Amino acid sequence: MTLNQQLQNLVEEAPNYGVPAIIMENGVIPVISAFAQQLNYSQYYLRQTLDSNLLLTILASKQNPEVEKKVIYAFPTIQDAKDFPDSTINESEIMAQQLPITQILFQMFTMKGVDSIIFLDLPNDYQQSQEIYCHKLQSAIKQNLSNLVNTDSPSNIA
Repeated sequence: MTLNQQLQNLVEEAPNYGVPAIIMENGVIPVISAFAQQLNYSQYYLRQTLDSNLLLTILASKQNPEVEKKVIYAFPTIQDAKDFPDSTINESEIMAQQLPITQILFQMFTMKGVDSIIFLDLPNDYQQSQEIYCHKLQSAIKQNLSNLVNTDSPSNIA
């Protein structure tokens, strides 16, 4: 599915999320599109538990071990998701789900307790990646929505 098709699906599904389609189309979609265009794939695999909770990885700095961040990894292939080394998890208790990039980014807008998603760029390579911070995506969408409200009359948005 192309990026434009994915974005159109989000607009069509907006009422299911409790978001008016016009808000999704003019406030959320431009930001999600801009972030999605920075990434290499239109779909990624996310690891999750058998009860459908996304798998968080806690990363700590060697220089400051008390500073931690919670990340979710997004993989370009299902094999990368399966082979990802994570010694703290029983492999039989996780699965990988393929999701369109727009859906992942839209979910980031509402995520709590997650600092970022790390999108791996190349199959079989866990070193090349792009990190998108949840707070940056959330701020960009909020700013775009604020701009939309300030430039349009309330009757155009409602």
